[in-house]
Amino acid sequence: MNEYKLITVVETKEHAYIRMFVNNSLINTEGLIKLKHEDLDQLFKDLFKGSRGRCIKCRCLHP
Repeated sequence: MNEYKLITVVETKEHAYIRMFVNNSLINTEGLIKLKHEDLDQLFKDLFKGSRGRCIKCRCLHP
């Protein structure tokens, strides 16, 4: 089963810019993924449910 990490690097009022890891491998090597906050929350819920809890969401303090 896959393990997911969603790391928020930058947050604005409308968007979150994230790095996404699957099984400790960065999947967005060409730059940050830009998502609306509600889309990020939905992505997390879907991945958490699909991976049976093997998904974390955190914030990076020092990009």
